[in-house]
Amino acid sequence: MALTNDDKQWIKGAIADGVVEALEAVVLPRFDEHDKRFDRIEARLDSVEEDVSGLKDDVSSLKSEMCEVKSRLNGVEGEMREVKDRLGRVEGELQALTNDIKEIYDVIYGKPNKSFMSASFAKMSSKEKLLVINEELLKMAKDAGVVLPR
Repeated sequence: MALTNDDKQWIKGAIADGVVEALEAVVLPRFDEHDKRFDRIEARLDSVEEDVSGLKDDVSSLKSEMCEVKSRLNGVEGEMREVKDRLGRVEGELQALTNDIKEIYDVIYGKPNKSFMSASFAKMSSKEKLLVINEELLKMAKDAGVVLPR
């Protein structure tokens, strides 16, 4: 028995209807599930993109602040070098003054001066004693070739 064209058309239609029903029953619900899943993934990706954008802004802000901190730190380091240099000079000057004071002390107290040991010196007022000491100090400075501040 041979199939007629009508029979072939009917079989063809039945197969097509079966395939369409199968697609609607099995495949389309899966596509719908995948669409929903893709929508959720897109929403999450949008959220991640917003977070990344915020992080980029934060990193940019931190970079800017770090540049400012580096600049200020370089300034502070320069000032510290200046302070160290000044401190070194002050220490040198302090040492020189200390040495000068020691020399003056040695001159005054190391060799007894006859004018300081006399009975008349002991009877002088404090003001007169200071004037005598000053005069002796000026003499010693002149002999040593030292100019004392006035």
